[in-house]
Amino acid sequence: MLSSTQSKHVQYISLADRRAQVVITINAFLIPLAISAYQHAQIRLGITLYVLAAALSIFFAVMCLMPKRYQTAAGSKSNLLHFSGIWQYDEDTYKALMRESLESRNTITELMISDIYHLSHDVLRPKFQWMRLSFYAFLAALASALLFIALPLAL
Repeated sequence: MLSSTQSKHVQYISLADRRAQVVITINAFLIPLAISAYQHAQIRLGITLYVLAAALSIFFAVMCLMPKRYQTAAGSKSNLLHFSGIWQYDEDTYKALMRESLESRNTITELMISDIYHLSHDVLRPKFQWMRLSFYAFLAALASALLFIALPLAL
């Protein structure tokens, strides 16, 4: 069960990263198209608002893609099952600590539970918060385009 839960969290991380990449690609394609119409005075405000909101959306999506690390409290032991917890040890020390942990099923279970918690709390939560902000900025860009570009053209 713990392995399945951990795998699901890793899939959620991948999902958030793919969504962020799609948002970046779409906005990177649409911004130059919008700027190419900037010479039309009646829709400049709409284009400016669209480009600013789309650029903000890209910024938030890039923040989503930024690597996240576990936040370990000062003086606490790092998780031997996560790559950021391994960095502080040389190979021999890490092997010794893992052998010691593998001797007790409870220790390994605690390490897995801790890994799942930190994947969710320190990695997934910030990723999805940045993604949500990116989507809101993207929606604001589309709304500004509709209001300030399509409306003046319709009148």
